[in-house]
Amino acid sequence: MSRRTRPVVPAAPLTWEARIDNYARVTGFPRSLFLDENGCVVGTWIMGNDYRVKSAYYGGYPAGYLRRMRALFPDKRRVLHLFSGRVDLDAFPGDTVDINPACEPTYLDDAQRLEHVPLEEYDLVLADPPYSVEDADHYNTTMVKRNLVMRALRRLPVGAHVVWLDQVLPMYRRDAFAQEAVIGMWKSTNHRFRGITIFRRRDAAPSRIVARAAGAPPASPA
Repeated sequence: MSRRTRPVVPAAPLTWEARIDNYARVTGFPRSLFLDENGCVVGTWIMGNDYRVKSAYYGGYPAGYLRRMRALFPDKRRVLHLFSGRVDLDAFPGDTVDINPACEPTYLDDAQRLEHVPLEEYDLVLADPPYSVEDADHYNTTMVKRNLVMRALRRLPVGAHVVWLDQVLPMYRRDAFAQEAVIGMWKSTNHRFRGITIFRRRDAAPSRIVARAAGAPPASPA
């Protein structure tokens, strides 16, 4: 059985200037995130030469990633780790979703459906899907369809954020999500470059989105 709580009650959101200030203050890392002229956050994180993954789980977050994210989102109270694997919950506490029962997730579910996850209770989702068919093979599963995951995440409450770490920008509907930040992430030599895209759930009724979806393809950023 899953833990059930009351739905998230949105508080006054932090501005991105406040988030970046908190990131710099808490982590002590260089101020590497900036607002462009359109109000989008852009930047690059250099993760350094620390190759450790605390869980030793294939595809786990690089050292320091969750600490950085927690500093960017100090106001979030209900966090969901999607494609969680054996995520370090000491670094960023929250609930977990995975399709592999051996990972002992809070919710055993397919990320493309999330039928058993009360998404309305969460204000932040951290997603780290398999990047390729070869990666999916390591998890003994088929390659995820990113657009279906983003469709399932429309059940999140207005104002919730989705942090998507990948080598591909997922297809999404602009009337459902606003793209608020793009961050390039480097580790070191012989490691793949990855991109972090941060979305915010827009104020659009799910019923209207579903109705329009039947006659219009998912929107992608220009």
